[in-house]
Amino acid sequence: MKTIFTMFLIITTTLSFSQITISGKVTSVNGKPIPGVNIFIENTYDGASSNDEGFFKFSTSETGVKNLKASFIGYKMYQKEVELSKNIEVQIQLKESVNTLDAVTITAGSFEAADESRASIMKPLDIYTTPSANGDIMAAMRTMPGTQSAADDGRLLVRGGDWYETKTYIDGLVASKPYYSKTPDVATRGRFAPSLFNGVMFSSGGYSAEYGQALSSVLVLNSNDLAETDVTGISLMTIGGEANKTKRWVNSSLSLSGGYTTLKGYDKVFNSSIDWQKPVEAIKGTAVFRHKTKSNGMFKAYATTDYRDLAYNVPTGQNNLLMLISNRGITGYSNLSYRDCFSEKSCYKIGMSTTSQNNRTGLGEDDIKTHEIIIETRLSVVYDVSEAVKINWGAIETFNRYNEDFIENKGETYSMDFNDHLIGAFIESEIRFSKNLAIRPGIRSEHSSVINKTNLAPRFALALKTGKNSQLSGASGIYYQTPQADYLKLNTNLDFEKAVHYILSYQFGEVSTRLFRAEAYYKTYNNLITWQYGEFTLPKNLQNDGSGYAGGIDIFWRDQKSIKGFDYWVTYSYIDTKRKYKNYPEQATPYFISDHTFSFVGKYWLNKINTQVGMSYTAASGRPYNNPNSTKFNSERTKMFSDLSLNFSHIFYIGNQYSVLYCSVNNVLGHDNVLSYRPSGVADTQGNYSLIPVKRDLKRMMFVGLFLSF
Repeated sequence: MKTIFTMFLIITTTLSFSQITISGKVTSVNGKPIPGVNIFIENTYDGASSNDEGFFKFSTSETGVKNLKASFIGYKMYQKEVELSKNIEVQIQLKESVNTLDAVTITAGSFEAADESRASIMKPLDIYTTPSANGDIMAAMRTMPGTQSAADDGRLLVRGGDWYETKTYIDGLVASKPYYSKTPDVATRGRFAPSLFNGVMFSSGGYSAEYGQALSSVLVLNSNDLAETDVTGISLMTIGGEANKTKRWVNSSLSLSGGYTTLKGYDKVFNSSIDWQKPVEAIKGTAVFRHKTKSNGMFKAYATTDYRDLAYNVPTGQNNLLMLISNRGITGYSNLSYRDCFSEKSCYKIGMSTTSQNNRTGLGEDDIKTHEIIIETRLSVVYDVSEAVKINWGAIETFNRYNEDFIENKGETYSMDFNDHLIGAFIESEIRFSKNLAIRPGIRSEHSSVINKTNLAPRFALALKTGKNSQLSGASGIYYQTPQADYLKLNTNLDFEKAVHYILSYQFGEVSTRLFRAEAYYKTYNNLITWQYGEFTLPKNLQNDGSGYAGGIDIFWRDQKSIKGFDYWVTYSYIDTKRKYKNYPEQATPYFISDHTFSFVGKYWLNKINTQVGMSYTAASGRPYNNPNSTKFNSERTKMFSDLSLNFSHIFYIGNQYSVLYCSVNNVLGHDNVLSYRPSGVADTQGNYSLIPVKRDLKRMMFVGLFLSF
């Protein structure tokens, strides 16, 4: 023992005499000291931090030529070779980085939640706690500026665009059927659960060249990585139930869930405006697997399938006759992706998504059977050329196989189908001239085999920092979209529909505390599809001779700081838009447009009782509808829409897992909102058509859920 102690004493004494001292001072370019800088010898634990006056000092036993480094957030890495043969003193000068936390970010058209340096607006918890949303991503996004209230539709309608002009992406791959099937007069909802995602990026226009096939906007959902822990969950709700199980290993996790939904109880208790013959009934199952590789790559596999069935009567407007509308079908979606890096400067992502849908819709005595398969593969690469220049490029291939059988009541079947290979590529660079100025030029090209057409879409965005917490952003670009399947099944001699976006926005504040944003935009439309009614009410004379415009202003304000525990946001949107498309005889404001839309969402956390209460209020000016008894198309308007919704969430614990009791009431004040009017199919003896009011199925809806975690 004495020998070991003596050896240890000799070694440590020798080392203490052989150590070299490194000291100095760290300053900025203008000579100001920088405290908290990390100074160290590369590949060693030897180093120190600078004090309040920028001075530092440490010792090392290293000898020879070594790399001395200094790093601090917001500044470029300092690096210098030093000869460690004697005590040395160095003067370190750090230069500001263009990628500082307060550097300008290009945000025109986008509200993003995954990246805190951008406009972090909508997170999964926000979606679940928005009273009017009831856990639906699409409903929560309708409280964002630029969207329409759409209580009779349920889909995203953005800045004058129809529902199909907004595309949904999951981990960069298209989700072709983000909604449950839509039937007349009944609103649908989103297919995907918010808990699957850690961030939601909603671009209301002027979006990146990375995304295409959307004339108006994109909704990008970024899924979670590895699950944090093992969890078993059971949900008991007034509309059904769900169960889920998550297992976490060291580098992998697996989640399985299943659920059943029915509105039979609501049909019996509440007075629905829909004459249900079979209220909505659905079954759903989901599996999610995640694996982290040795190289820190991440593999994700997501698969979900659901079955849905419903039937109801609608008035025809003649002799009290009713028509039965029914819909049942099964939809599957899978998403496989892998991300990793080639090097410190270059990373890639590769993936494939598949959507399969078998659907049968009954319209009176006729049936429509559709089968659609959409497969998309994608590769994207991000390369950091330098600290100030980043290049993002990629390629996409989307295969669409569509088949439809129209089964007439007499038994005759008319089949329509098409196949399409859409091949696309994009390249985009982000260039930062300083921390106050950045630009993002890009270009995208696509070729569709079914119409045998190719497009080229340049895009450009810029951002200029005007103050510590303020900036101006602008964006412009050309956007193309292949005609919808409803048209391609009838005629493939068509062209891409086209839109051009111009956006200017001003943003002030901090994302995590208070944020104000105002954005003005103008869009033009060309080559929109027009048609007239033909046999079996199918479109005929399809052409690309439609056009239109949309312009307006969107205002957003969010405050999470003024009142402790209180978080609220306010949005206002004004739009002026007209378009000639579909069977419109002239340019007119579409039926789903409210010129003015106001929304307020507020949530207050009561810490003493672990409860959050919330409210949301939406008001919108009347929407146009077509009265066939009038001489002017879409010239009349409904009355103003109004909705006040309330909710509360009480959190309690079972073991170390939290559970939630949730309750919400939509349209608390019971406003009898008329959303539109549908003309009867047959005129009376005087040649006039009766108008059938369209309302949402339940004037007031209460939802109660108990979400248990073990």
